[in-house]
Amino acid sequence: MVALACMACTAMAQQQATPVTSLPSVTVTGTLPNQLEAVPGSSAVVTTQQLEAEIPYSIREALQGVPGLHVVGEDAFGLNLNIGIRGLDPRRTSRTLLLEDGMPIHLAPYSDPTAHYHTPLERLQRIEVIKGSGQIVHGPQTVGGVINFVTRPVPRSFMGKVDFSVGTHDFSRASASVGSGGDRGGWLVEAAQRQGDGSRDHSRHRIRDVSLKGELDLTDRQSLRVKLGYYEEESSFGEAGLDQARFDDNPFGNAFRNDVFELERTAVQVVHTLNFSDTSRLATQVYYQKTDRASYRQLDAIVEADVDGGEAEKEREELRADEVGSDGAGTVAGCPAGIDYSVPGGFEQFASLCGNQMRPRQYEFYGIEPRLEMEHNAFGLRSELVTGVRLHRERINRKRYNGASPTARENSPGTGLRDEFDIETDAVAAYVQNTVYAGNWSFTPGVRYERYEQDNRITQDEFAPVVPSVNTSQTNSEVLPGFGVTWFGLPNTTLFAGIHRGIAPPRPDANLPPGDEDLQKVDPELSTNIEIGVRSAPMRGVQVEATLFEIDFKNQIVPGYSVGQGQTFANAGRSTNRGLELASRIDFGRLQGRANNVYLAASYTNLFTAKFDSELQTPDFAPGDDETTVFTDARGNRLPYAPRHLLSASIGYEHGSRWDARLGLTHVSEQYTDALNTRAPAADGQSGVIPSFTTFNASVNYRLEEQGVTLYLSAANLFDKTYLVSRVNGAFAGAPRQIFAGARIRF
Repeated sequence: MVALACMACTAMAQQQATPVTSLPSVTVTGTLPNQLEAVPGSSAVVTTQQLEAEIPYSIREALQGVPGLHVVGEDAFGLNLNIGIRGLDPRRTSRTLLLEDGMPIHLAPYSDPTAHYHTPLERLQRIEVIKGSGQIVHGPQTVGGVINFVTRPVPRSFMGKVDFSVGTHDFSRASASVGSGGDRGGWLVEAAQRQGDGSRDHSRHRIRDVSLKGELDLTDRQSLRVKLGYYEEESSFGEAGLDQARFDDNPFGNAFRNDVFELERTAVQVVHTLNFSDTSRLATQVYYQKTDRASYRQLDAIVEADVDGGEAEKEREELRADEVGSDGAGTVAGCPAGIDYSVPGGFEQFASLCGNQMRPRQYEFYGIEPRLEMEHNAFGLRSELVTGVRLHRERINRKRYNGASPTARENSPGTGLRDEFDIETDAVAAYVQNTVYAGNWSFTPGVRYERYEQDNRITQDEFAPVVPSVNTSQTNSEVLPGFGVTWFGLPNTTLFAGIHRGIAPPRPDANLPPGDEDLQKVDPELSTNIEIGVRSAPMRGVQVEATLFEIDFKNQIVPGYSVGQGQTFANAGRSTNRGLELASRIDFGRLQGRANNVYLAASYTNLFTAKFDSELQTPDFAPGDDETTVFTDARGNRLPYAPRHLLSASIGYEHGSRWDARLGLTHVSEQYTDALNTRAPAADGQSGVIPSFTTFNASVNYRLEEQGVTLYLSAANLFDKTYLVSRVNGAFAGAPRQIFAGARIRF
């Protein structure tokens, strides 16, 4: 099953009514421009028809057909979302802006842009992706791209839908929606529950989601929309991977049976729209999100195995002690002495005697964003303006505790507070973008201004009582210009090019481990993004798109583990990503004017350059004869987690409106996991090459239109391939084969 995103501009125009200039935005229902050909950059849409036809098991399957997107399937349900765009590190999607109906959904967009939530598949109407210069009207992340999850609209007449399915690995899903309305407005209630086993032994996920939407036309020119959402996750799942020996013995093994992850999210969004005329409107969005998340991990990262007892290994343990959550000697706090961590089973039999680490965190943010969109004729040329301002505030409380047992909690005997972060962020952003049409050309200059102040109070209690608290603050401001141009002088064809400045704010707490007197801060990530491409529908039933891109980073942020540094993130200096995106679809039925249709669809990304350009001294922990650490310059090496080749392809058959079937494949080429481009797996599983892999997917739909029923069958990882997807905190295997069947009923 391959979710192949819409590739050609003209096809996108046929499949949806919302153009793309301000594509990821709920603040308007018919955004400008009306000519989709004027989009200043590459974009894609995963439509309602695709989601229903391809029946993705997780968000990974829904997005893997979008060119340029690398989605790492760390867990079966895709709950720990890892998306990298054009070679950016995919870890927790921290370099991609995620929106739901135009509202940010990261835990904290400025101060902790990690993704532990995405809109459930059961509520999705479509997914919009924009990667060109048009993304500067959104923020704060403008480095890779924007992904907007668009939910179903409020109906203006009665409707209802029930969807249920069951499958292997004890999977079950049920969702229902009901709504109604009239000329003045409407309402919609949706609820869903999904549960099943995870990718590894003794892991399981359960999510619940409830949403209430209302819409009211206050006058002929004013409308009000309100959305309330509640989401919760309960997973017996930890972020500790396996060391290499355990992975080789059982890729789906899990020694940490008491690990738990919990998340509770409440969100409110209110949008007031005022139409001054048929060509101008002011949409004001007010939003609020509160997320409580907690992870209880018996091991924060895979235990270091002091195989040879050398000084190099000891130094490595010290550098990673903060991330590993150990006592600095390669053991888990509270474990008995003498455990052999280097072989499978060496730790498992003593797991019940060892302690854990707790990470309860609270995130809260709110903001207001008025946006004006209007057509005008300044200087005698037809133009379309988008301008707005946003005020945004975030508050975060992050704590870490060490527990004395695998099931310890914050108030358990023997639990000690390791550290606590209280972070407040105040941000203001302003942007203006204007598209000017001149004959077959459009020109779209724009600029975004971002300013944010971050205050961070660190309390280091029982872990480091000598330094009880530290206060830090920083203020950053950036002007981010952009310019796009399109030419649509050929029939059904658009040539486009764009350049814009990108920024990714750093997490203020990420590099302040207890006892670090230097308080190593990471500067914002700045980039210059360039692309040039063409999208075309040269004949009926044929769609093609090709885009060349370059991302030139001034001070790219990379995970600390990838460069052998103790902090969570680090500035790696200059780096460059260059590549080519290709996508196409051929519908032979449309070519021949037939109702029945055989089609071929494919998307391919070649990231031919992804390298460090600055001097980067990285510790090489491979012990030598003198048992000392050697520092190696990683300049010129390939960036971690940046596969050179990504391919998604499918062949399908549509028998009119009665039934359809498709078979798809996804290929990801090999990836390095550290700056040294180490190929041999390390004993701890955290470095070494990730081999290439190919998986197959399939889906079938059969529709009983008279009854309003659709029966479906879907399979992910059809041939049950075992493959490695990540080495962050140890080796992780991709999800095993998942087959499920169900029915959708509309009334």
